[in-house]
Amino acid sequence: MSRIVLSTSSSGLGNLDIKTNIQLIPMRLFVNNVEFIDGKNITQDRLISIMSDSACSAVHTSPAPAEEVDEILTNLYEQGYKEVFITVTSSGLSESYNIVKQVAQRFQDRMYVYVYDTKELNMCEAILALEAEHMMEQGESMSKIARRLDELRASHKLLFAIDTLSTLIKNKKLSATAGFFANMFNIKPVLQMTDDGKLIAINKIRKLERALDYIVEDFADSLQRPNTYAYILTMGRTDIDNYLINLIKRRTGIQNIPLLPVSNISMGNTGPTGVGLCVFEGEMPYAAQLLR
Repeated sequence: MSRIVLSTSSSGLGNLDIKTNIQLIPMRLFVNNVEFIDGKNITQDRLISIMSDSACSAVHTSPAPAEEVDEILTNLYEQGYKEVFITVTSSGLSESYNIVKQVAQRFQDRMYVYVYDTKELNMCEAILALEAEHMMEQGESMSKIARRLDELRASHKLLFAIDTLSTLIKNKKLSATAGFFANMFNIKPVLQMTDDGKLIAINKIRKLERALDYIVEDFADSLQRPNTYAYILTMGRTDIDNYLINLIKRRTGIQNIPLLPVSNISMGNTGPTGVGLCVFEGEMPYAAQLLR
């Protein structure tokens, strides 16, 4: 039986140098009123350059159009695929899930299309997609794959520090009380994904270094436990990355931790300066073998 995994490009899989047959559904970035197709006609280096320009207007992102999702599924059907498992970026942050789900219903008499709301973004979304592909290759059922992804997602925690809230607020991607936004000058917020897939600010700290101290202290015990897979989400700022790496070394003794890039979509929504630390604890994903 012909089977395949799809993932929205918000996963950042296109930025990884690994072998996979996962097909990406390209989301959109709008920069200075120009539309870019993620993974097609804009690179992350180019996006960083544009967003770092003081004349750059707010960057906006949007899901792939329904017509394009329909075309992707039609092509897969014509190629003989019978089962399609689609991991989609969090429905709490994007309309992608609703769009893909509606389009998938048009194919219910032709293919078995399972649309999975990851309630995550970035590399966790990618890791879930890679898990789905691995299990599909092992012949596991779609429902069993979904249950496994639920277990992995429940074991995952992300904390992310960014230089400013301004881009997130402009793009309406942050859930928080109005009082949280008071006195934002020089605030370095610490962000976390909730269980229902929303991005919230859990702490506001005056210096980025102190925000990173907070993140490492929060994860210190988890990082040193067995059956833990941790990685750093990088935006390419080696000075910030190295500061975090050295903090982890001093606090936990851990010498090596993978640096995985944020997706273009996430960078468009948060801005080009920040870093995150992510941990799977208790449930080791298959991708841990690939992303070392």
